[in-house]
Amino acid sequence: MQQRPTRTEIAVLIDQARKDRHLSIRTVARVVGVPSSTMQGWLSARHFPTPALRPRFLRLVELLELTDQLHPGLWLDED
Repeated sequence: MQQRPTRTEIAVLIDQARKDRHLSIRTVARVVGVPSSTMQGWLSARHFPTPALRPRFLRLVELLELTDQLHPGLWLDED
């Protein structure tokens, strides 16, 4: 079984994918519908999305074509 990535590893992966696509933090925040400050918090690993914002975070994952690496069950406590 593969070990889950850490919060920092997730943030680095997402932020690098964003940069590779030449997308600004403001742009991805607007597309997924969160404030830029929230997006910056996710990308710097300061915080993880709250349960209410997880669908928007998953929209970001889809936008950046990372669904194979960061599946929707990532935050589930049970294995």
